[in-house]
Amino acid sequence: MDDVLVENRREHIRFKLTTPLFAELSLWRVDVREIRSRKQVILLNNMSVGGCQFTTNLLIPVREDVEWLIEYRMGHYFVKLRTVIVHTGHEDGLHTYGARWLMTGLERQAYQYRLNDYMQKVIISSPHIHTLYKKISDRNNDGQFRQFDVTS
Repeated sequence: MDDVLVENRREHIRFKLTTPLFAELSLWRVDVREIRSRKQVILLNNMSVGGCQFTTNLLIPVREDVEWLIEYRMGHYFVKLRTVIVHTGHEDGLHTYGARWLMTGLERQAYQYRLNDYMQKVIISSPHIHTLYKKISDRNNDGQFRQFDVTS
């Protein structure tokens, strides 16, 4: 009878990717000073409207004042997102990092539109996930972007 209730504290649902999605990570800014670094390849494990988790062999500090740039192709779209690292871990001898996107409201809605389109194509075998995702994404909609029916 000692059932442990696991609470999901995330604001957005994270989707575990069924196919590998590689991205490029580069340093964007430290505090107020812009710094451009070379790009390193990372593997995205999961993603949401709010952030992602990725795996790499790089050792990255968890700091709010350091911004990174993640670039990747999501279906037909090329995405460039600024992010901060919020937590770290280890998995299979590699470092895993949780990142939070830094976006304005309009950027978030445009990204959500593209993520809906991508998830509809990638997770086509799970229509119940599309229904759940649509219900949750509609909570933050202000009506300025065209709506997609992800359930069809």
